[in-house]
Amino acid sequence: MMQSNCYRRIFVLGSGFSKSFSPQMPTLRDLNELIPFGIPDEFPHFRDYCKRFLTLCNGDSDYLGIEPLATSILSAQIFPGERERLYHASLRFELLRFIASVIRRDNDVLDESAAAILKKFLVSCENDSASGSRETLLLSFNYDTLIETAIAKDKELREQVSVDYGVKIDPADRSAKRGKSNRTIDLIKLHGSLNWFPVKGASDELDLKNVCEVEPQDRSFPIYCEDTPIFIPMAHAKESFLRGSLFNLLWSKADYYLKNAEEIYFIGYGFPKTDINNLEFLLRHRDRFKKVVVFEHDGRNDLQRLQKLLGENLVESCDAKEFLEKL
Repeated sequence: MMQSNCYRRIFVLGSGFSKSFSPQMPTLRDLNELIPFGIPDEFPHFRDYCKRFLTLCNGDSDYLGIEPLATSILSAQIFPGERERLYHASLRFELLRFIASVIRRDNDVLDESAAAILKKFLVSCENDSASGSRETLLLSFNYDTLIETAIAKDKELREQVSVDYGVKIDPADRSAKRGKSNRTIDLIKLHGSLNWFPVKGASDELDLKNVCEVEPQDRSFPIYCEDTPIFIPMAHAKESFLRGSLFNLLWSKADYYLKNAEEIYFIGYGFPKTDINNLEFLLRHRDRFKKVVVFEHDGRNDLQRLQKLLGENLVESCDAKEFLEKL
């Protein structure tokens, strides 16, 4: 019998989910195509770093993916002097700002048909928190605000449901009245979110008590809009982001819920072989995987890799919107 504080089913969402509903939303492949010559002038240190790296690799752009670049920048610990330390601090800042600027909030625009499909899916995922039991959890590796925007822009959803992040994140405007409802969309964002920011003056920005939620309509938005949101970038070096209580609590909750779920679905998540931590975290629950939906052409290496990893019957090559229409 399922415990009342667990979820019967979990949907794990990857970048392909957001890309399906909002085509302008970049995937990892889209981000890589911007490096180095698509990096804007506002990130001069990061752009020059990438260009130098390209020169060192004799112009071979295969070595210039955002994952190895971010890993190199974020894992650097030893510097010959103060100048190099300050340079790397600037490089780290520009890297995070660059990623956030590409996966920006105005990518959340949905056309009418996509909005209708997403709404139907979200309604099917609603939980009644007053009942003491919850049916569905959305577990997301994305830090875009597609789901939050879909709710905010739909009058019916906006009045009937609220987002439960699994942890208490107060609005930046502490006195602001936020609509609360017993009907919730339970959404754990394992890599952070573009609407989460470190509280001004916080000494440890990744500690839960020092995180706030900021929306475009908030009075505090002009104060925070130039800051860097809290998110874990696509890098193998994640240790520095896991020192506070925020991500430790989110990942611990996700692990508990995965252990106790009856059904686990993956939509737009391709089990990237470069991220060993995520693979180990997820694959130990494979006996309860019900479907893995990715949008890949037959014969593509990634599709064949997934079929070999998980089994042909489990993997379905399908656009996320089309799959949810049939669900």
